[in-house]
Amino acid sequence: MTAKESLDPVISAPMHRAMEAASFIRQMFEEGNRLRAELGDDAVFDFSLGNPCAPPPESFFSALRTVAGESSPADHRYMTNAGRPDVRQWLARRLSAEHELDITSDHVVMTCGAAGGLNVLLKSVLEPQDEVLLLTPYFTEYLFYIQNHGGIPKAVPTQKSFQPDPEAFRRALGPKTRAVIVNTPNNPSGVVYEPALVEELGRLVDEHSERMGRPVYLFMDEPYRRIRYVDTPHPSALLVSRNGIIVTSFSKELGLAGERIGYVVLNPRIEGVEVLFGALGIATRILGFVNAPAFMQRIIPHCAGSTVDLSLYRKNREILIDGLTRAGYEMPSPDGAFFLFPKAPGGDDRTFCDALKKQCVLTVPGSGFGAPGHFRISYAVPTERVEKAIPLFARAIDEFSD
Repeated sequence: MTAKESLDPVISAPMHRAMEAASFIRQMFEEGNRLRAELGDDAVFDFSLGNPCAPPPESFFSALRTVAGESSPADHRYMTNAGRPDVRQWLARRLSAEHELDITSDHVVMTCGAAGGLNVLLKSVLEPQDEVLLLTPYFTEYLFYIQNHGGIPKAVPTQKSFQPDPEAFRRALGPKTRAVIVNTPNNPSGVVYEPALVEELGRLVDEHSERMGRPVYLFMDEPYRRIRYVDTPHPSALLVSRNGIIVTSFSKELGLAGERIGYVVLNPRIEGVEVLFGALGIATRILGFVNAPAFMQRIIPHCAGSTVDLSLYRKNREILIDGLTRAGYEMPSPDGAFFLFPKAPGGDDRTFCDALKKQCVLTVPGSGFGAPGHFRISYAVPTERVEKAIPLFARAIDEFSD
């Protein structure tokens, strides 16, 4: 029997391949569900999924009540694929002031989260076999998004600190390069990229665009932008590159991951930006999103400036860094998001994650993020779970080293 014949005919061969390569994150999440069913919730310490546990701020619930009380039937109908004009105008005014650029509503597209935004962008700009550069470690789902639209992901190594390496980036640029995805604060490492290094990436992108005679885009994926523990300024994608584009969501800063609301901001300096804006609208429809959720679009302007209470994440971060460092773990400085990315003792991340699983501690191997030899811990969990898990992390490294 050939490999093709052995595949279950119920689904397509590409989906078989996707399922075999399914996200390590989701695999560990499902393993956690199995263990909880077997051993009980209290016995399992699941640090696998970056699922924000800090509740939305009160401004969200106030807006929810206000918007729910409004009764215009038109507010629930189809709209332009780019989203509600009033919401896009509101965002454009805020973004213009923030980035000191003339951003209009025709530079803003409301999306079904940052994931929806990236898929719409990639659908709009990729030719078959175009390359998209990813700085390691990268969010594992990027691979699927790029492959969805005929592109080829290309990993670019970073420094030991996981800061961007401009020289490695320069070498990775080639005739098929169409875009680069920059994610800071970074998932999975928690590293906040130094602004000067991001500016250098932008300069290299612009120079390469000139050489190639077509735009090479810098997509800044920044859903963790407002979850930071340092005062380092956040670089503006719209300023570091004339083809820089912002992709973001309210999933993390407002604790609304399940509501799927985000947006794309196109750089007004892009040559032919109006054509790209039109393509994003068509791609939104082609991909079946049609438009971002109307109800959530109406709520977001009421929550301007709000964030979840970061004290929970900050406390969990401090407990973990102190406890793991005392136990002998090493990790890059996690200055943002809600992840740690320690080195795997012994160097084999999958084997060590299995050792942690024997302690009923679930983490994700770094191999799934393009960075073997590390593993990811999500500390978006209740603090008591973090405190109880510290001795288990210590026991795992002790037993593994024996």
